[in-house]
Amino acid sequence: MQFIHEKDAEADYIGPPHQRVIRHLAAPWNMGTKNLWMGTSSVDPGFTSNPHFHEDQEEIFYCISGRGRIRVDDEEAALEPGVVVYVPPGAVHQLINTEGTEILKVLSAVSPPFIPEKYRKDHLIK
Repeated sequence: MQFIHEKDAEADYIGPPHQRVIRHLAAPWNMGTKNLWMGTSSVDPGFTSNPHFHEDQEEIFYCISGRGRIRVDDEEAALEPGVVVYVPPGAVHQLINTEGTEILKVLSAVSPPFIPEKYRKDHLIK
């Protein structure tokens, strides 16, 4: 069995204009997953993630805390705790926390899992 506590997971800290923290909870490089990446994204108040897409991967978002919005292609929906959103492969998506006063935190699962180089490029990580 392998386990990790979120606070101990590897994290990417992304600064403005898309300020957020992405934590890698389960990935091929830390848990040896074969078909899944799972992590959290915490978007600071007043910021958004960069709009991006994953050509061959589907993604599920589950809102843990905070409130905001999610944009998937030309649609936009409210995010609040308990909301689940499916993003099909190739759909441009973006997390939005421009109206909130607290951090918008979501759990996401991606399949097939991220490849580190492509993940970094898609999420504007240097």
